Amino acid sequence: MPCKPTHIPYGLSDPAKRYICNPGIKDEAELVKYGIETNGEYFYVKVVVGPGGGALVHRHYGYGEKFYPIEGDLGVLGHNGTKTMTLKKGETYHVQPGEWHRFFNPSQTENIVFEAKVEPAHAGFEKSLYIWYGIAADGHADATGAPKSLLHFLMLASMGDMSTPGLGGWLLGLVVALAGWIGWITGEEERLTRKYYGKPVGEATDEVSISDSQPQLMLRMLTRLLSPRRRRCT
Repeated sequence: MPCKPTHIPYGLSDPAKRYICNPGIKDEAELVKYGIETNGEYFYVKVVVGPGGGALVHRHYGYGEKFYPIEGDLGVLGHNGTKTMTLKKGETYHVQPGEWHRFFNPSQTENIVFEAKVEPAHAGFEKSLYIWYGIAADGHADATGAPKSLLHFLMLASMGDMSTPGLGGWLLGLVVALAGWIGWITGEEERLTRKYYGKPVGEATDEVSISDSQPQLMLRMLTRLLSPRRRRCT
């Protein structure tokens, strides 16, 4: 049974905020259905990928994905990273939980459009997607569209239940988990969630910046250490 959402997406009240983009991977996305709109059953997104664009190789353990090409041919690295496929309209590919994969646009001249269904919905993935794209749109990402900050990269990997090659090992898995804990204890996860994704349930929205002064960071850390941790929706 889905747990109670901790944040309300801004896109529920402002349709313009259902659209996000990541210039580094030449990717634009429309959040068609949030998990909160489907009682946690699924999350649905429509994606436009520019010529030669695409995602990094990655995997998720807590949910699967289904890809549906709408316009143009969709390139997919699937079968746990061992087979590259080209999907046409009417075809689909189901990425199983834990499977290495990526999507990409094989064309060097035309955009492609596809839809993806994430089952079950994963609140951490939704938040991490918004933060990842928001950071990129604000110029805080590298040429691949990944956050320049190593802490942000690892924290978002933890939030979104995402591993990239090299992050799947036992030691580096602990590093990702530690980064997620640091993001929570310092309030960085909350600040970026409020900036890019949505407001806490029952609270007003505050304007936040990408970084704070060291005294503010320490104050938030002490406050978090002295307060009970709430269970995160996944």
